[in-house]
Amino acid sequence: MNDVTSPNLKTQQIWVFGQIALSVPLQLLFVRWGYNHAGFVGPAGDSMGDRLAYALQWDLLGALVLLAMIGFLAGSRPIRHDTIDGNDRAEALAIHVRVQRNTVEQLMLMLFGHLTLASVLRVDQLHIIPVLALLFVVSRVAYWIGYVRAPHYRTLGFVATFYPNIAALLYSAWRIYL
Repeated sequence: MNDVTSPNLKTQQIWVFGQIALSVPLQLLFVRWGYNHAGFVGPAGDSMGDRLAYALQWDLLGALVLLAMIGFLAGSRPIRHDTIDGNDRAEALAIHVRVQRNTVEQLMLMLFGHLTLASVLRVDQLHIIPVLALLFVVSRVAYWIGYVRAPHYRTLGFVATFYPNIAALLYSAWRIYL
């Protein structure tokens, strides 16, 4: 028996595939526009330290998103009887805990991807890193909002975070190992 308040599987699948189909071109447009027109410049120097510091400074934005999520959860716990004891399985915060956990996973992938990109790209190409860091922030917020609205709406934000991470890691691996 289907619950009348939730969409059926077919409808959810259509939403998921539609978000994937929308997310990929939006990511490509965002990255292309940001790379070509946003005016970001690379690090002042070309040493490995300069490159890695540049990536870490931009990736701080992703860590700030995670900090906001942790702050939200920390602030929400003391106001509810079912979460004040730290219960991370309480229904009221379950989605937010899943969003936070996935954000930790994606942030780790992003950090490795951006740090390795910083080590393999030419210095004049490093301004892709702030573009990717900003895409991460926008995508994580979209993921969080979508997930809270309805779990099958999280796909756009997830794909816009995960696919660039895959691309950064695979490109870096290709440049390093092949």
